Amino acid sequence: MMEGKNILVTGGAGSVGRILVRRLLKQDPNVVRIFDQNEPGLAALKTELDDERCRFLVGNVRDKERLARAVDGIDIVVHTAAMKHVDISEYNPFEAVQTNAVGFQNVVDTAINAGVKRVVFTSSDKAVNPANTMGTTNLLGEKLMTAANKHAGDRDIRFTSVRFGNIINSS
Repeated sequence: MMEGKNILVTGGAGSVGRILVRRLLKQDPNVVRIFDQNEPGLAALKTELDDERCRFLVGNVRDKERLARAVDGIDIVVHTAAMKHVDISEYNPFEAVQTNAVGFQNVVDTAINAGVKRVVFTSSDKAVNPANTMGTTNLLGEKLMTAANKHAGDRDIRFTSVRFGNIINSS
């Protein structure tokens, strides 16, 4: 499924993104663009991977113009970028909305505009019955993902979500 594909992983220097990038590389893609705002994390991952198929892009999903550049020529987007700490999101709810909802909508819009074939969103178990800002914004992301399939009109693109629970050794 990934062989010969051009893949973008948002939040690729994060805990989930790093694991997914390694697994994707085993499936022989053409290129994996690793998009993250964490420059030191990208630099460390670049040193660890040392793979010519990887491209390391500094950017934030809140920046639609930068995201559009990153998505250009991509077949599959794996969206892992998000504010994932309950306490930080609770203290900074406006920032959580900007990243987890507005940034998410930017991913949807840029993927549709770029002719991406598939977008996969990695949500959280906190979205099940949200009792906090982080869970609520993840649930909203899931709902936006479902709605994106209709929002795309007649374009050949599929939007899907997957929920993760707490991951051992994640940040």
